[in-house]
Amino acid sequence: IILGFDGLSPQIIEPMMKEGKLPNFSRLKEQGSYRHLTTTNPSQSPVAWVGFATGQNPGKNGVFDFIVRDPKTYSLNLSLSNIEKDKPKRVIKSKCFWQYACEEKIPTIIIACPVTFPPDKIYGRMLSGMGVPDILGTEGTFTFYTTEPSDKDIGGKVFQVEKSPIIIMNLIGPRLATLGGKIDNTKVPFKVTLRGDRDDILVEYQNNKFELKKGQWSDWKEVTFKLGLLKRMKGIFKFYLVETEPEFKLYVSPINFDPRSPFFQISYPKSYSKELVDNIGLYYTQGMPMDTWAVNEKRLTGEAFLEQVNEVLREKRAMLNFELSRFKKGLLFCYFESSDIIQHMFWRYTDYQHPLYEANAPQGYKETIKNWYKKMDDILGSIMKRIDKEDIIIVLSDHGFGTFRRAAHINSWLRKNGYLELKNPSADSGVELLADIDWPKTKAYSIGFGAIYINQQGRERDGIVKPGRETELLKEEIPRKLKEWRDEKYNKLIINNVYSREEIFWGDYVDTTPDLYIGFNIGYRASWQTAVGAVPKDLLEDNLKKWSGDHLFDPSLIPGVFFSNKEIKKENPSIYDIT
Repeated sequence: IILGFDGLSPQIIEPMMKEGKLPNFSRLKEQGSYRHLTTTNPSQSPVAWVGFATGQNPGKNGVFDFIVRDPKTYSLNLSLSNIEKDKPKRVIKSKCFWQYACEEKIPTIIIACPVTFPPDKIYGRMLSGMGVPDILGTEGTFTFYTTEPSDKDIGGKVFQVEKSPIIIMNLIGPRLATLGGKIDNTKVPFKVTLRGDRDDILVEYQNNKFELKKGQWSDWKEVTFKLGLLKRMKGIFKFYLVETEPEFKLYVSPINFDPRSPFFQISYPKSYSKELVDNIGLYYTQGMPMDTWAVNEKRLTGEAFLEQVNEVLREKRAMLNFELSRFKKGLLFCYFESSDIIQHMFWRYTDYQHPLYEANAPQGYKETIKNWYKKMDDILGSIMKRIDKEDIIIVLSDHGFGTFRRAAHINSWLRKNGYLELKNPSADSGVELLADIDWPKTKAYSIGFGAIYINQQGRERDGIVKPGRETELLKEEIPRKLKEWRDEKYNKLIINNVYSREEIFWGDYVDTTPDLYIGFNIGYRASWQTAVGAVPKDLLEDNLKKWSGDHLFDPSLIPGVFFSNKEIKKENPSIYDIT
């Protein structure tokens, strides 16, 4: 049995074990072994979990960043899923441990391992994890309806509505070409009736009619979008009523594929996603179910978000318990993402130097991270009760965690140091998706969370740097200067190391990987704007998002954890070793 607890950090788990607060982790360490687990480079969750699944570095398995680019067009794409001509294609380019197990006819159950969409055919059962999109084809786009004027539209679709006793709005479905050739989202109208001074509303659509109170999540709701004469797409989602007074504010979660009849196959066998519903009820199918952007954009409160995270954990535990109840032999893996997400969103309550630290915040918020470590300990305890002496249990995290205080704009640094030019040289900044870059005058550019690409002749569409010596000199010069980059506000070095492609990537897919990858010091991270190819005015800014903890630092600074009830013989195990 392998439990994947995303993001558990030695710096939190070790003191808590010493204080007797994690009895099951402590017992597992005493019965068997505990080690720090070296993570992948870069230290991103999808990269690390694919490294875990394949035992191979990103140059071999093909997954090296959340964001990838096409050098022929400079267009950007997400790496977690690949849907071509209405068909999802496997993202991982090499074999995973469950495929080796299945060749030997070992019964295998894989619950929600990241980057498993579409699911592999296995000798057992698989539910796809991180990478399953919502019905819009994104990693999760919420909808927000408000009577307040709003200029923000990040991570979700925000609609301003007129306040009246009855408000008609739309649930937003997949994009379709109309008869005139125009592409637009399909829509299902829904009606909300405000009840005077009362703090609740009546919602009606597609034969559904229900009440919703302020500060309340609805249960799962179903919707069907028509995609043509005989084509339908079924989704499930939840409403959350933020308030009715003084403004009307209604949140609609990203619409997930209905696991009883998903538009794309999300499990193997195909019937397995429905079998889970029959046994545990409806559940989130979207690969990244927790809506962190809605919290960043102040659309959801911390309390509402915690309710959502608790619900995702309840569903995952129910899946695990259902499988354990019929698991006699073989291999079972279950992935829990909530420990990672909680640290991302609540780290600011534990770091008094963070720009968003609140000294007088509720004690519950300050204890949230530790409380979730206790929840992981409780899951472990429930498994340990059910296994025999000869059974093997492995518990691991893919990386550790640290604080994210300052965001570094890598393209802005490249511009200031003469490696990148904008089409308008006197412009303050350049927009996302590399759209304002003057390619015939640009030597290097950055996308993703620390990747730098040389604008190379013959590879990039408008490349100007010659392959060979000219490229290699640049690959020596840029890291040398980056490692001297100091944050003047705090007199700290921003970057711990810069790795060349040859140091960290090798294999058949090495040509697609970045030329350089930045390993940041803890506290600093590539900005969200860098990830999508923007060039902001400043080089650094305080991180004022609630996403305040992170792991996109130099991998040497944030190992994960590795527990087993058997002796771990290897001195410095890496996440690649587990396969």
